[in-house]
Amino acid sequence: MVKDATKGEPQGLDALVFEGEETPMLLRRPVVAGMVAVFLLLVGAYFLVSSYFGFSTKIDAEPFQDFVERQGAMGPVVFILIMALSVLFAPIPNAPIFFAAGLAWGPVLGTLYSLLGLLIGSAAAFWLARKLGRKWLPRLVGRKIAARTDALAETMGGRVIFFARMLPVVNFDWLSFIAGVTAIKFRTFMVASALGMVIPTGAAVVAGDGLGRDLRITAAAIGVWLGGVLLSALYYSWRGARYRSQRRAAARDLAISQAARTERTAP
Repeated sequence: MVKDATKGEPQGLDALVFEGEETPMLLRRPVVAGMVAVFLLLVGAYFLVSSYFGFSTKIDAEPFQDFVERQGAMGPVVFILIMALSVLFAPIPNAPIFFAAGLAWGPVLGTLYSLLGLLIGSAAAFWLARKLGRKWLPRLVGRKIAARTDALAETMGGRVIFFARMLPVVNFDWLSFIAGVTAIKFRTFMVASALGMVIPTGAAVVAGDGLGRDLRITAAAIGVWLGGVLLSALYYSWRGARYRSQRRAAARDLAISQAARTERTAP
């Protein structure tokens, strides 16, 4: 990670998130806002259509509950293992597992078990890629591109991982493998992943809980998640702009100070 001793440099997570001058395309406000707007329109359309036509808003959750009861005390362990394997093996879809967690354990425990499984699977995928694929990156893309990728991963990796975890278009499985072949630190990857997963995972689990009771809960959960994406994008964009402004001001003050010192020492 690039160090900067200028005044106003963010600390902790902010330092992970805001280093680097350019913003990746997926993190640019117009792109994020556009994606969120599309999904909000879909959620709004669901409410309007279901209200107008009187669609049924309940689905039987008994099959999922029976499955959990058959597992007994090992149910959570089996679920966490399946969730971790879904990250390592892309053909296993994540969405039905999230819904099953909500149906079986409700929003709180369902979210907790899902997050544990995702983080375990992500850590395993990261280290698998780091040990087996890291040495092949320069050979596959060339040394210059590999060096540039590593530089971006070190300076902006936390921010990219955080927002990628928040967005529905990014596959959790491949993201962990891709991060593993870059120079991003494991701690940065895990912290950014955990923070980025909380809102979408919780929303998906609550959506699953709503499938067993009321689909309007599902729609509301999706709306909360999308709102969280938008607010996070706006907040971090503001913080990033503020950080860059502080760096420019510090550089300007340094230049003025050096010019004044030069004038004083001139004959």
